[in-house]
Amino acid sequence: MAQHPNHPPVFPLHEQLPAAMILAGVGGYMDAFSYLLHGNVFSSLQSGNVILLGIHLARGQWASSGHYLLPLAAFYLGAFFITLLAPYVHKPGQRRTHIIGVSIEIIILLLTALFGARLPDTVVIAMMSFTAAIQLSVFRKMKGQPYTTTMTTGNIQASAAHLANAALGTSTLAGHRSWDRIAVALGFGLGAFLSASLVPLLGQHAIIGGAGLLVIVLILLLREKPELTA
Repeated sequence: MAQHPNHPPVFPLHEQLPAAMILAGVGGYMDAFSYLLHGNVFSSLQSGNVILLGIHLARGQWASSGHYLLPLAAFYLGAFFITLLAPYVHKPGQRRTHIIGVSIEIIILLLTALFGARLPDTVVIAMMSFTAAIQLSVFRKMKGQPYTTTMTTGNIQASAAHLANAALGTSTLAGHRSWDRIAVALGFGLGAFLSASLVPLLGQHAIIGGAGLLVIVLILLLREKPELTA
């Protein structure tokens, strides 16, 4: 994306802070939803599932170990699928992969709302883990910098590192980047808070809230100007 040297860079809408916070909110929302309603399993935070899998295996709880293994496999499959699909749908100057990825996420979450109560927990978690993998694979940058939307540890660490660089005076943008990362971490937590607040009221249908957040991102993608996404 070429910019005039005297002008600040202009980033596409989906790379700006509001969209990044919404996407992180979706990550927190899905994890809280799956943890509360579907067997204390995380749908997007696979590090937690690996830890819980190890604990159950160490205790000899072989049957319950599958609750954590299946989401890991679904997450792997989701990342594989969207990466394989991207070259076939990509068009220069457009965000087709992003639009298709978000659309798939919305459809899966709506199917979860409709049929999740009739499906085994492991199947519901697998569906959501597949969704999380797509999001993590497609949305990788905020303002041109790498970040994550389905976990928050890296964002907190990056915020602290940028703040230290700002204190050292090594970068004029470090202070802004530190705030951006902590804001994304806040978005993740707010998503979890919103999910935990709606689950007691709506039960399985609370996942519609996550789909609603993704609809906002989809609208932003559809409004982006082609010249900003080349």
